[in-house]
Amino acid sequence: MATAPAVDPQFAQWLSAESLWAVRQDAVTQAKWGDLASSSERATTLANRSDAEAEAQRQLAFLEGPLVKDTVELQGKWVQRIGRVITLTCDDDSYPASVDVFVAGASDDHSTGLSKVTVLRRL
Repeated sequence: MATAPAVDPQFAQWLSAESLWAVRQDAVTQAKWGDLASSSERATTLANRSDAEAEAQRQLAFLEGPLVKDTVELQGKWVQRIGRVITLTCDDDSYPASVDVFVAGASDDHSTGLSKVTVLRRL
């Protein structure tokens, strides 16, 4: 009777995980926001660790500088995007063609297919 080779339990857990993780922290942001600092989690199809770390850095860079709170009406469902930094593309004159925003809140109206989305964006 053959025995199965021993597998390190942590490696086995990593192999069976739904996602692989890249974590990025910023001491300046942590010092600035303290206990109010939030963490965001974003599942993507990025396969390379370096790409995931670059995305994490993009999200951290968004938090630098002054932010403004806006409410916009967008098509689709947005509740699942609360807490994420996303790139918003629109043709509104008050926005650039493409801007990174933090989705702070959303209210989906399933009857119209529109959502009122509260975002934070850099000035």
